[in-house]
Amino acid sequence: MESSEKTAPKEFLDRLRRLFTDIETWVQSRNMQVVRSKMTLNEEAYGEYEVDKLSLTREGGKRIADVVPAGASVIGARGLVDLVGTIDQEILVYLDKDGPCITTAITDGDHKQTHTTPLYRGIEEAGWYWIESRKLSRGRKLDEALFLDLLAEVSDYECR
Repeated sequence: MESSEKTAPKEFLDRLRRLFTDIETWVQSRNMQVVRSKMTLNEEAYGEYEVDKLSLTREGGKRIADVVPAGASVIGARGLVDLVGTIDQEILVYLDKDGPCITTAITDGDHKQTHTTPLYRGIEEAGWYWIESRKLSRGRKLDEALFLDLLAEVSDYECR
């Protein structure tokens, strides 16, 4: 059997490292502590492999939220992470430029045309996104302000 180092999806692990470094930077001055710990994912495409997860706590160790990787092999994205708070949770997905697309083929006699339509609006570059509105098919790229808003939403913790 191969080691988890060989079977782990390297691009996903690199994306997680960058995301976690960003989150650590964003919460550094906001009275929160960040603790990294290990967890195991088991995906059909990659088998078992180890990843980091983040726990965000207040002074005194009271939990605010966890940032928990859910997988690299997901439909419509190149990675998925759950932001799990004390009262709710949100999903973050890693999307390529333009995100997932729907391709339709139209045949008119001897002519065949294909048309590609992005599934979500607002996916202008590769990165971590929050799908703001599934009904409106709109995604927002994760940045510090959005992360802090989502953190407040899932935990009811006011980020100052």
